[in-house]
Amino acid sequence: MDGFRYQIPINVRFADLDVLGHLNNAKYMSYAEQARIMYVRDVCDWQGDWTTLGMILARQEVDYRLPIAFDDRVQVYIRVSRIGGKSFDFEYLITRQHGDDAPEIAAEIKTIMVAYDYEKDTTIAVPDAWREAIIDYEPIFAD
Repeated sequence: MDGFRYQIPINVRFADLDVLGHLNNAKYMSYAEQARIMYVRDVCDWQGDWTTLGMILARQEVDYRLPIAFDDRVQVYIRVSRIGGKSFDFEYLITRQHGDDAPEIAAEIKTIMVAYDYEKDTTIAVPDAWREAIIDYEPIFAD
């Protein structure tokens, strides 16, 4: 997936399915959340302490392309596509793969995150350490 450097595999659990045997639509956002947490852990060196890295979800949108079934292999690709003063955007591709078939895009997701100080209960500027780590990591910000 061009332009997406970070990815994680997801195991589809039986409990993630709806009565028709497809991935429940809300689970796509759970998969995106898992990728987002892993991204900030690995790229921004987050250690699980919300007092050192706080963000809140301000907006999410999803375009469902294909259903995902229990036996599908799923990958979530994630990147930061914009960094503003207090907010930044994540873009995600969720792919499915049946057997030996090529992976296909099952969903495209965008979330807008706002940097947040949980102790003071207020928005903050995107910390310089996050900004630098993301810019260093993401090819979209390369000159």
